[in-house]
Amino acid sequence: MRKYLGLVSLGVIGFTFLLFALMSMSGKVSGYVGTNVLIIGAILALVTALLSKKGKAKTASISLLGILVGGFIILILGIMMNGGL
Repeated sequence: MRKYLGLVSLGVIGFTFLLFALMSMSGKVSGYVGTNVLIIGAILALVTALLSKKGKAKTASISLLGILVGGFIILILGIMMNGGL
């Protein structure tokens, strides 16, 4: 079971961003709900990745989460320094 948790983690990341994209297209969801969906999805993906066995899926999911979180931090810092997009 633990050898498939890396793939589950990648699936959770994909599902989270698909859900976020579908919610964004409707335009009727507040920013707090979208942010909470992303945070919960990232935490769930991180937990499943950390519990999985070593392998390509674990490495890929942790790397993807690192890139996404790093990009989010860079985006937030850019917004704070420039006063907007």
